[in-house]
Amino acid sequence: MIVRTALAALLLAACTVQARAAEPVSATVLLQSGTTNTGNAIAYPRTDTPEVTTMIVEIAPGAATSLHSHPVPSVAYMLQGEIEVRADGGIVNRYKAGDAFLETIGRTHQGTNVGTTPVRILVTYIGVKGEPVTAEAK
Repeated sequence: MIVRTALAALLLAACTVQARAAEPVSATVLLQSGTTNTGNAIAYPRTDTPEVTTMIVEIAPGAATSLHSHPVPSVAYMLQGEIEVRADGGIVNRYKAGDAFLETIGRTHQGTNVGTTPVRILVTYIGVKGEPVTAEAK
């Protein structure tokens, strides 16, 4: 009887796994946060002309972005490579393919490709129509 019960449980578990694998739609949360990668709270722009901009940023091996900041929130998803981001205040973060993060807002930072392959980052900015999403450091 115990063997039959155990066999039935295994069969039921196998059917459940197979049913889940066959589901036509699934969703995986990549990031859910109220703070940026430097620990600051997210602040959305107050505007009557919102604009969302999505782009792919590519950085060659050994290359770095300019020193810059973002006046608006942005969500980044690492498609490829490995990057080190250094922000004012001595904050250093490393990200690799598959990582998602909220970029710092209003704080100067720089990203350097620390890997051997190009970095590709999908970035979405929550901005204001007609205003830049990136400001070069002076």
